Amino acid sequence: MGDAAASPTSSSPQPPVRSGLPSAHPTASFWQTSFPNRLAGHRSTPELPSRADVVVVGTGISGTFAVDELLNSNGSTATSSRARRGTEAETAAIETGLGLDVLVLEARTLCSAATGRNGGHLQPVIHNAPAHIIDFELRNFRHIEALVRSRDKASDDGSSNSNTCDNDTTTTKTSSSSSPSPSWCDFRRLEGCLGFWNKEYFRDAKRGLAAAAAVAAAANVDKNKNGIPPEDYAGLARVVEDAEELGALGLRVESGAVGAIVQSVAASLSPYKLCVGVWRGLLERFEQKVVPGSHEKERAVPKQRKSSLNLQTNTPVTALERCHNDNDSGGCWILHTPRGSVRARAVILATNAYTSHLLPEFARLIRPVQAQMSALVPPPTSKHGNGSGGGGRSGMTTNTRKARKLIPMSYGFMGVGDMDRVMSDYLVQNPYAIHHHHHGCNHQENAAEQAGTGKDDEGVSSEGDGAGGHLMFGGGRHLAPNHGEGVWDDDFVDDRVEMYLRGLPQRLKLSLDPDLNLHLRSEPDSHPDLHLEPGTEDEAHLAIAASWTGIIGHSSDGHPWVGAVPDHANRGGAFVVAGYTGHGMTNAPLCGRGVARMALRYLLRADVDGKADSGTDGDGDENGDGDVDVPKEYLITRERMDRVAIVV
Repeated sequence: MGDAAASPTSSSPQPPVRSGLPSAHPTASFWQTSFPNRLAGHRSTPELPSRADVVVVGTGISGTFAVDELLNSNGSTATSSRARRGTEAETAAIETGLGLDVLVLEARTLCSAATGRNGGHLQPVIHNAPAHIIDFELRNFRHIEALVRSRDKASDDGSSNSNTCDNDTTTTKTSSSSSPSPSWCDFRRLEGCLGFWNKEYFRDAKRGLAAAAAVAAAANVDKNKNGIPPEDYAGLARVVEDAEELGALGLRVESGAVGAIVQSVAASLSPYKLCVGVWRGLLERFEQKVVPGSHEKERAVPKQRKSSLNLQTNTPVTALERCHNDNDSGGCWILHTPRGSVRARAVILATNAYTSHLLPEFARLIRPVQAQMSALVPPPTSKHGNGSGGGGRSGMTTNTRKARKLIPMSYGFMGVGDMDRVMSDYLVQNPYAIHHHHHGCNHQENAAEQAGTGKDDEGVSSEGDGAGGHLMFGGGRHLAPNHGEGVWDDDFVDDRVEMYLRGLPQRLKLSLDPDLNLHLRSEPDSHPDLHLEPGTEDEAHLAIAASWTGIIGHSSDGHPWVGAVPDHANRGGAFVVAGYTGHGMTNAPLCGRGVARMALRYLLRADVDGKADSGTDGDGDENGDGDVDVPKEYLITRERMDRVAIVV
């Protein structure tokens, strides 16, 4: 969902829980309800295809980037190492492309699970991981940032062919001077502040930060894969312990805050908008459409290339079955759904917390855990503001909204109350809404603004606060029954957790009054948008615009699970990318690409040699090419599965 900093290991072993299917009637995520779009219930064809080369289950961030890799690599990138030493037949197959039919199945609406419900953080863990994993997370961060910036530039140049009047392509102007340009997914580069309310947790975090910097410097005297000299790794984060400086960061020392780690690499964004935007581009280029007047079985015609994409939402996979008698090269899988069955040569399960529903052996490896989020209405701009006490639309002009300031950091809170080492609270702020017209389209510069107008892109009434600037705050899991452990339903919220989240001002000083001019003591020019004043009793709880839950895929050893399923490696074709323990945004993009490359190698081997392997190259290059380079700890092996099962 969005833990600000996941621990490498879970706090205590938990009994295995096999997940059910995603809830049919989930709580309404503000990310989704404030951003209605035509793709939510999209189906490329009225009927479910009966066959596909690859079926990807799940449209969250892992599935999104896996499909992007399958379609855009066309076999060449994923098989570069094989091509360097390959036969003429292999080289020819790579050059001509695999021409894949890719089918994507989503149990509910597009991107409706954890990615569409999380905290909106894009924050690598700098202090609590080995150096090579820190490096991997930084590469994920820069991968997303580059994608956002390239599309922003294409939009500015008028060269993007995906900019339409639909909401998922509109840009967003924030009222913060720290955002250099509009962004189609509300991307905002900022610092990340991780505050600690537990001295032991803070002490261990400081040790972890020092150790990671030392190992990085010792391991590579030149440069790491991010092009950052290793001695600069220590400079990516700083430790804050002085009470006055903690107060200047906004943390309430009187509530028990004992320290903080502030890192320079962090961002906030709408993960839902990000994924919807990528899906729109993929569908425009590759969507499989039934030829008018043709028979149902006739092959569709994609707009470009030989590969094709068919997206089917509201199509849960109820069971996964291995064919026993098939003539297909490399074998066959059968995916059962309420709408019929599909046969596939390869399957990628980007199903996170729900993986064990289709692969029961993963019940011990990835455990569903419910987490809760809220969209809090920011406090009024001043004591003499609109008088609503909730920062709503009443009495607020456009000029006033432009003057509103955003918190300059993303925040995480650890060690509050009875939190264990895995739990944390997490906070970002959405941009404020500014109405404008562009090329005849009535663009809403924030999703919430559109909701406030009562119109979505189809002219259908929708609900929302209208002013934007919502404080997207999640956590409070230490107060949930059994800490949300073993829960895969996201169709209810916990009232006690909701009240805790509304009490954000008890831990963070919030005053967004543009008339104030208080700056950070330690770096007076770095954060002019943060204005602090003592809280009052009236500020103890914020008004709430929405409250919802989502399901974390908790890994039993703290690392994601990426690769071919070992039990089926003798015949191959089943792949998993899941189990991020609430910290998927800086892991899932390249994990998704990595598992797609494994599947492509598997299919290439089947096409060229007439037999399948597990998707590895046989020379230890199991994790894809160097630009992906999934950490070894993430790869699925029988040894790792057995080791974790013993501990559990």
